[in-house]
Amino acid sequence: MFNYTVETISLLLLPMVTTNKEALGSMGNDSPLACLSLYQPLPYDYFKQLFAQVTNPPIDPFREAIVMSLICPIGPEANILEPSAEQCRRLLLPHPILSLQDLDILKATRFHGWRTKVIDTTFDKTEGPTGLQNGLIRICNEACQAAKNNYQIIVLSDRAAGEQRVPMSSLLSLGATHHHLIEERQRMKVGLILETGEAREVHHICVLLGYGADAICPYLVFETARQLRHEGVIPSTLTDTKIFENYTAAMERGIAKVMAKMGISTLQSYKGAQIFEAVGLSSEMIDKCFYGTASRVGGVTFEVIAQEAFERHSLTYQERECDLWVLRNPGQYHWRAGGEQHVNDPMSIANLQEAVKNNDKSAYEKYKDSANESVAACTLRGQLELVLSSKPIDLSDVESAAKIVKRFATGAMSFGSISIEAHSTLAVAMNRLGAKSNTGEGGENPDRYLNQDPEFNKRSSIKQVASGRFGVTIGYLANADDLQIKMAQGAKPGEGGELPGHKVTEDIAATRHSIPGVGLISPPPHHDIYSIEDLAELIYDLKCANPIARISVKLVSEVGVGVVASGVAKGKAEHIVISGHDGGTGASSWTGIKSAGLPWELGISETHQTLVLNNLRSRIVLQADGQLRTGFDIIIAACLGADEFGFSTAPLIAMGCTMMRKCHLNTCPVGIATQDPILRKKFEGKPEHVINFLFMLAEEVRVWMSKLGVRTLQELVGRTDFLKVKKTEHPKAKFLEFDNLLKNALSLRPGVNIIGGSVSQDFDLEKRLDNQLILQAASVLNKKAKTVEIEMDIVNSARAFATTLSYHIVKAVGDEGLPDKSINIRLKGSAGQSFCAFMIKGVHVTLEGDANDYVGKGLSGGEIAIFPPKNVSSEFKSEENVIVGNVSLYGATTGRAFFRGIAAERFCVRNSGATAVVEGCGDHGCEYMTGGIALILGATGRNFAAGMSGGIAYVYDPIQTFPMKCNQETVDLVSLDDEDKKVVNGLLKDFQQLTGSTEASRIMANWSTEGSHFVKVFPQEYQKVLKTKKVVTASNEQIVKSITNNLEPKVMDIEDAVPDKVRGFMKYQREKGAYRPAVQRMEDWDEIFNFNHVRKGLRQQAARCMDCGVPFCQSSHGCPLGNIIPKWNDLIHQDNWSEALAQLLQTNNFPEFTGRVCPAPCEGACVLGINESPVTIKNIECAIIDNAFEKGLILPELPEFRTGKRVAIVGGGPAGLAIAHQLNKAGHSITLFERNDRAGGLLQYGIPTMKLSKTVVQRRIKLLEDEGIQFQYNVHVGKDLSAKKLYEEYDALVLSLGATWPRDLPIPGRQLDGIHFAMNFLETWQKKQMGNSLDHLPLSAKDKDVIVIGGGDTGCDCIGTSLRQGAKSIVTFEILPDPPAMRDFDNPWPQWPKTFKVDYGHEEVKLKVGQDPRRFNTLSKEFLGNNGHVTGIRTVQVRWEKDTNGRWRMDEVIGSEQVYKCDMVLLAMGFLGPEKSIITELELLQDERSNIKTSLGKYSTSVPRVFAAGDCRRGQSLVVWAITEGRQAAREVDVFLMGNSTLPTLGGVIQTLNQKG
Repeated sequence: MFNYTVETISLLLLPMVTTNKEALGSMGNDSPLACLSLYQPLPYDYFKQLFAQVTNPPIDPFREAIVMSLICPIGPEANILEPSAEQCRRLLLPHPILSLQDLDILKATRFHGWRTKVIDTTFDKTEGPTGLQNGLIRICNEACQAAKNNYQIIVLSDRAAGEQRVPMSSLLSLGATHHHLIEERQRMKVGLILETGEAREVHHICVLLGYGADAICPYLVFETARQLRHEGVIPSTLTDTKIFENYTAAMERGIAKVMAKMGISTLQSYKGAQIFEAVGLSSEMIDKCFYGTASRVGGVTFEVIAQEAFERHSLTYQERECDLWVLRNPGQYHWRAGGEQHVNDPMSIANLQEAVKNNDKSAYEKYKDSANESVAACTLRGQLELVLSSKPIDLSDVESAAKIVKRFATGAMSFGSISIEAHSTLAVAMNRLGAKSNTGEGGENPDRYLNQDPEFNKRSSIKQVASGRFGVTIGYLANADDLQIKMAQGAKPGEGGELPGHKVTEDIAATRHSIPGVGLISPPPHHDIYSIEDLAELIYDLKCANPIARISVKLVSEVGVGVVASGVAKGKAEHIVISGHDGGTGASSWTGIKSAGLPWELGISETHQTLVLNNLRSRIVLQADGQLRTGFDIIIAACLGADEFGFSTAPLIAMGCTMMRKCHLNTCPVGIATQDPILRKKFEGKPEHVINFLFMLAEEVRVWMSKLGVRTLQELVGRTDFLKVKKTEHPKAKFLEFDNLLKNALSLRPGVNIIGGSVSQDFDLEKRLDNQLILQAASVLNKKAKTVEIEMDIVNSARAFATTLSYHIVKAVGDEGLPDKSINIRLKGSAGQSFCAFMIKGVHVTLEGDANDYVGKGLSGGEIAIFPPKNVSSEFKSEENVIVGNVSLYGATTGRAFFRGIAAERFCVRNSGATAVVEGCGDHGCEYMTGGIALILGATGRNFAAGMSGGIAYVYDPIQTFPMKCNQETVDLVSLDDEDKKVVNGLLKDFQQLTGSTEASRIMANWSTEGSHFVKVFPQEYQKVLKTKKVVTASNEQIVKSITNNLEPKVMDIEDAVPDKVRGFMKYQREKGAYRPAVQRMEDWDEIFNFNHVRKGLRQQAARCMDCGVPFCQSSHGCPLGNIIPKWNDLIHQDNWSEALAQLLQTNNFPEFTGRVCPAPCEGACVLGINESPVTIKNIECAIIDNAFEKGLILPELPEFRTGKRVAIVGGGPAGLAIAHQLNKAGHSITLFERNDRAGGLLQYGIPTMKLSKTVVQRRIKLLEDEGIQFQYNVHVGKDLSAKKLYEEYDALVLSLGATWPRDLPIPGRQLDGIHFAMNFLETWQKKQMGNSLDHLPLSAKDKDVIVIGGGDTGCDCIGTSLRQGAKSIVTFEILPDPPAMRDFDNPWPQWPKTFKVDYGHEEVKLKVGQDPRRFNTLSKEFLGNNGHVTGIRTVQVRWEKDTNGRWRMDEVIGSEQVYKCDMVLLAMGFLGPEKSIITELELLQDERSNIKTSLGKYSTSVPRVFAAGDCRRGQSLVVWAITEGRQAAREVDVFLMGNSTLPTLGGVIQTLNQKG
């Protein structure tokens, strides 16, 4: 009713109530927008959080918690212009979350005469969907009247929701009430509190606060947690109080993070601020409930929202409740069979990987089709189609793919987030293409951009500059084609990031200029960008650092991004990336991944239009980025205004990524998103895979261009006239409005140049002071002199002094720079911003004067000394005056800086290796510092050392106020030891010599007393590293290994709560002893399975399951039923057998059958099987159901409601039994007609008893009978009973006839006796074993030489049966070649592995006679006989080769004839189709394979009221497919009979199906 799902509890609530933090996710958001979802999303999901980028900075809510406040005053607000005591009469809450007890108290309060009005936010279900709007009107009127009647608190409550009452969304109730009270001038009189069962996630609470809620009591969260505790899911030690505390702590962190990403520090400012954009809500909803909120594409109406509320309610209170074993899981976060579509679905992933590995164009076509289908289901662009030209051009006239790929770039994935192997593979691929790869924010080792082999060039053309400034040296900047400023990230816009210390390996530390084992934090803001002017400065700095590089700025799509982009363009950026909300590979909380940012389609369109309107488009090359998949996506992006195109996830998939979504756990099984050396060895990606993908993509683009009639991609840019909204029957997409999106930008300002990058930005570099500097230093640069002395005056308009000089030095001599003091520069005056930014080693600058902000930004080895003018008054005290501005030494990596005076705020932020001395600093000093030394000889501001994880700070604190100013969350304050004192003394001496500091002189002169006033700021993580280094005495590699293994994150992720489950796939080997020993089992007819042995290790085997984000085991390549395998594996690992049983029964009617006889395609598709043995799925399935039967948990369940409808089912095989079971649950009266004496079909008489005990089969039949299903045995419909008669007597007739027409072998001698169809042989023996009276001897293999023709399961069953009957010898012929030991290139994962397998019968025969019974490449030519009985088979060997068209051709091998002796031949070559009698009688249409014909994906035949399922419709297949067919056919029959059905679809997902689909 409130849309709680399995993911709601497991992914979101459990982490919050057990670990007091939000759970992490990764790999972006690829599920449908709420306005396209068919699984009744809540209204919150239509809202996307806005965030700060460029115009103001986001806040770090954790390291800078001193500025954050969630204090929540509620109640009447007095007029702030009339001060009085009434202003203080408000209730002050520490946070906006109320406990159940808190709410009860507020409801009953009479304190100070306050009264509370509770308003019901439900409506009677008899009102129908119109009850929603009527209810909102009623609520608004009641609230307004309550305010007028002097109630101080209004509680909007959905507690009355139940079977007869439908809850209105709390968000709609609140929004309507809030705006109505504002309109009526009553809002300030009351506090609005919500009592809601709906809201539970951080995003939900934030949206409620943003639209006017004063406080929220999410009662269902607490009641659910209680129930989970009762069920043992969470520890009993978690009391109600502790649950509330944990949940609110997590919620506080989440709310603070959401507020902070917009730069808002207090909840009072955030409440009612409506800092959201709606995607897919109509104007009627916006005007009523969310007035003033942007909703650019229109969308669903109240009627649709109301209908979805009704659907949720009806799913909760079903008249015919069936198959509600578990909570629904439609897969809104992770793909699940039968649930929401995702852009990255198993089929698309598999098709893409097959295409790129083999450069297979047909596989790419399949990928394109499946990907476009997913895009259409999930995205805005999927609702568009192309307007093809009436005059297409020839493909040869279209721009080449080689030119098109040069517009491609890979996304900013850092080395650290992905492995070095994956990172460098991308770089090699893009360099071969002439395209561009991106370093991401993690830096790049010089060995990757220096002296590279052109064929294996690992240099990333795009060097990113992010807030962490990891490894941003002058060498890094100088060796780039593009320098990209990352303002926001698609995966989590407005947020920072963190790489925990245990992931910081030696290589990563070297690349990022930090220390192995020390954690690294990326702050949310660039601390040198608090405004558009600051961004312009950084753009200028980077241009100075590399004058030939293109300067790029990465933004994320949101409303207003076009205006921001215009400011960025005016700030002289040359390239802008617009990322969509759905991209991103980085780890983040699910709130950030799912709920922030907008689709790139909106961002690109707005940016292009706004740049054109301001005549800025020609200056900017515009790139679209975010889940781009196919050529269609590229065309759409270009038409909306993009010049270039960024790819992140797709290239990773091309290299082998399976979308595990476990990147944050360091357990990527394919070696991509991990730093684990063992897992990295599993990486099999090659540059060719990425190249193949991008070239096939470009070729697809070319095909589209030819159809559109354009020759170059540039002609497509901005051509929205090539796009139109496609006609759709989608019940929600039809409400979307694309007029604004498709507006042609040139209509806004005709005639403007829109060729991106055709007009160069003017940076005025020719006017720089550096030009004079470079001329004067030319002798050193040309190696004609070793040193040079330079004197100059400087003014504050001279920005980025010495930066371009450093660029020339690094290009001349490399990253190491020059010997110390090769270039000595003495300056006088006031320096401008970014003084000595990125200055390289060998340059020494002395400034007599002062400097503006960003002094020494990115210092790369140079030395700076700044001191006041020497002619200043003797009364001037440098230690009391600011000498350098804000954010000095931001991101410095090496070098030294001495400032005689006070540094303003954020001194040494992210210092990772420089040494600095200063006489005082402002707030936030040494924030995020990871290395180097900072000596502060005076007072500091607040929040010193926040987030500091490495390096050392020494602070002179004679008045002992520093501890109050220091953020001690990550650091300890300790006294100086002897080594520290030496360091400090040395720095004081250097400082005094370079700057003439009187403060340094005084301290040194009185060291015996002043020395004791120093405090050492020592990061805790750094201490651990140093301690570890002392303990380890081995090599450097061993030291790093110890650091990596012994340092753990401070707070474990929820997934780490059971460590052996997280890494179980690495720790445990697959159990391979599923069968009893062959020597033992071949002597009896008991089941071959070693049940007791298997169960002993079942929890370990379950721990091998990785709970994939995209579980291929339940995809179309895996389990046709969509068995919820990851979930029941996890439950078995937890020893929760009862819940595992519920998960199993949700999808599978007869797991006792599939767990025994299914060949387990799920295991063939298991992700673990890519590079090692897959998870043991089948054994676990069998153990779950057998355990349930043993413990008496499987009992008859009769439906509570009977519909009065009668259904006849013909055929009692697995499909027929599944149909009967499902329709009986739905309340229909079922009669099943079986031509044999027992039901079960091949389960009963086709599969031998040692593989499937007939006791197991009959146990299930008895259960079905007890549930009310009528079985009519020995009735051969079509012969004994007319099919037409059944058709007339029953409301529906379902045919599940099976495929019983065996394939024959019509070769000479076929008429001889002793040649039998395998099924006749097996059936006769099964009937004999069941006690039937019949003569089985003619079909007995006892003392005979048996030849089985045909492989597969049936052939193996014939082998096992013949052996047990006492056959003299057994040989089996297979016409195909013997399979390879490993997958061939044309049999890629996750297809069923066509590899050599030894089943039970093969093993048993080999044990008895010494060799495998199979003879491959064997073609039977003639049956030989004597006296009318078969005595042998003449055979020939065949050779298989591919012809010129790539098709397999069989040729006989000359001279390979051989005669095999035999007394019995069993033909096990499969089946051709169903028997014809019923088909003929009912005049049913058949397909080309003689199966009963139905529409694609449907089960209704050409005759009304007649349905078909199983092998008679699908063709010969597996038992698991038959059950699947039966379940889905039953769903369709139920809809036909009742108008709708809630029988589950694939994956056990309950979704109402009606006659419209």
